[in-house]
Amino acid sequence: MEIHIVLVEPEHEGNIGLIARIMKNFGYKNLWLVNPKTRLGPEARALASHAQELLVKARIVQNLDRPLRNCDYSVATTAIIGKKPSNLNRKSLTLRELAERVKIIEGKIAIIFGRESRGLTNKEITRCEFVMTIPTNSEYKTLNIATAVSITLYELRTAQNMSMSYFERADKETRLRLIHKFEDLSKKVCIPAYKIPLARTAFSNVISRGLISTREASLMTGVFRRAIERIDNH
Repeated sequence: MEIHIVLVEPEHEGNIGLIARIMKNFGYKNLWLVNPKTRLGPEARALASHAQELLVKARIVQNLDRPLRNCDYSVATTAIIGKKPSNLNRKSLTLRELAERVKIIEGKIAIIFGRESRGLTNKEITRCEFVMTIPTNSEYKTLNIATAVSITLYELRTAQNMSMSYFERADKETRLRLIHKFEDLSKKVCIPAYKIPLARTAFSNVISRGLISTREASLMTGVFRRAIERIDNH
């Protein structure tokens, strides 16, 4: 498991410095800054302490495209949990539930944290396979971003140290191929057009949370392909 911390439009350089220090504490080194709204100046370097090399090596990009392409799985973080069953984009796992799932992955995982002032947008959350939240007091849910990163990396490091097994999980290309076949089949069986994006999101959520294996994905893709062929022939 290779963890990449992605900060979307970070607004305070001190938080970036603290996060670099926290990452080094737990042995993680991949830091992405998406369209940062602050410089990496003296405050960031001071708070990073002995982790200043992470600031130097941080990859600064304009949008989420590169970190998402670079990683096999992506996790959006949010303090706002979907309360309605229909809110598929905000259907989240707790941090501990996430840690139990990702500890068996051999691949790159992007953990995406939003802006200090307003978090991630719904559109940004929709682009990720997982949505994760840290259980907090309902009267004051929002954590400081450096605190949230610290808690997250502690849980992931603990789960990683306890992991003793490896399963061959389907890579991103294999999962996308399965999702596309599901979408094609949905169209063939005349699912209303407005429902297809919702069905696709629901199916994507299921296979992401289940951490589908390469073999499972291949079998299901084959079933969907055969069903599409039978429909076309009739």
